[in-house]
Amino acid sequence: MFLFAFTDFVGRFHPLLVHLPIGILLFTILLQWLSTKEKWAALQSVIPLGYLLGAGCAIASCITGYLLGSAGEYDETVLNLHQWMGILTAFTSIAGYLFSQNNKNLKYIAWSLLALISITGHLGGTLTHGEGYLTKAFTSANADSLAIKKSLTNAQEALVYADVIEPILKEKCYSCHAASKQKGGLRLDNPDWVLKGGKNGAVLKPGNALGSELYHRILLDPIEEKHMPPKGKLQVTEKERILLEWWIAKGGDFKKQIKQLEQSPAIKQALASLEQEPIKLNSDLPKEEVAAAPIASLNLLQSKGVTILPVAKGSNYLTANFVNLTSLDATVFEALLALKEQLIWLKMPKMQMAGADWKRLSALINLRKLDLSYSNLDQESIPIVGALKQLVYLNLVGTKVNGTALMSLKDLPELRELFLSGTKIATADIETLKKILTKTTIDTGGYQVITLASDTTLIKKLTTVK
Repeated sequence: MFLFAFTDFVGRFHPLLVHLPIGILLFTILLQWLSTKEKWAALQSVIPLGYLLGAGCAIASCITGYLLGSAGEYDETVLNLHQWMGILTAFTSIAGYLFSQNNKNLKYIAWSLLALISITGHLGGTLTHGEGYLTKAFTSANADSLAIKKSLTNAQEALVYADVIEPILKEKCYSCHAASKQKGGLRLDNPDWVLKGGKNGAVLKPGNALGSELYHRILLDPIEEKHMPPKGKLQVTEKERILLEWWIAKGGDFKKQIKQLEQSPAIKQALASLEQEPIKLNSDLPKEEVAAAPIASLNLLQSKGVTILPVAKGSNYLTANFVNLTSLDATVFEALLALKEQLIWLKMPKMQMAGADWKRLSALINLRKLDLSYSNLDQESIPIVGALKQLVYLNLVGTKVNGTALMSLKDLPELRELFLSGTKIATADIETLKKILTKTTIDTGGYQVITLASDTTLIKKLTTVK
């Protein structure tokens, strides 16, 4: 037991040591290239020392890497290839030391080392961070952050695990608990693996959320070592937490539909926020291409519980749903404004903001659809909506706007749908709006059932029956 603990302790130095040979060897190769210039010829004398130090650190990295990998937490195929590439790097560094006086041979050694360091680093990144680690920087923001999010047109018909729970696990857990890495011997990328658990036993206890390690570790203080996901990684949002708790508490089933499980109001609201209403009109989608959204802004918004989705497959245009937030801090607001070119649909029901912040939303010039229902938007702030010239859909249900303020909407040439139920708009103002917004369908919510003459006659007959 002590020997295992000791080897594990030594192995944990690998992430620290592995960067030393990389830095030393790359710097040595740079000095080697400079030494070919007459001005820097004197550097030739330090090149043997550089290769010797690089080789020593590479050997230390190989030893600690072997001890770390022996814990069995990584994909064996990728791990073995990573180890052999590391060993080749160490031997090539030794060759660099031995042939450091022969510039002709040393040139090929330097090129070989550059290739080996790149391959070994890529494989190490794959083991630590998941498949395609080095190439993620060249993928679009949609592929990196949004592809794992499922878009549900009808949450109640969706599958609980495949459509709601699995996407959460994929985003927050797969980097440490999937095919390429199994920290603690645990894999979560397949229902069978989830049920099997890890080295310390089962992590899922159907019907008992607090007794399930899969859920319990999310609740731990982030500063604790056992908290999951680890500090520094994208954390589980409050909405995701309650959905995980609900799924486990209701049996942790992998095949049932959402409608088959009992749902509290909070769960219904969380599930509804996952729904993505299909785009109905071609005019909702801009014809122009747009660059991918800033990945940092997307990650920040998603970490705060904002649901962000592409409007269509392969599109950089986005929808953002703030159903889980009723106020915005400065960082969230700045992240939202960073999406001004990509965002065409914004849902902010029940949002509470100061007048100055409402005015800042006018920067979202590409918005086609805007839902501000039951927010604190009032007649002082409504002019910001009039600045969004591309709007085709506007929901102001339950707000405090009045008829006079709504006259600012007359300059929205594309507006087709306007929802005003529960506002402070008088009937006379509604009629005036209809004359101004001739192309807009205005829904005031004042629905009435037409009474037919036969209804009254039937009621009279029924009341005379004795």
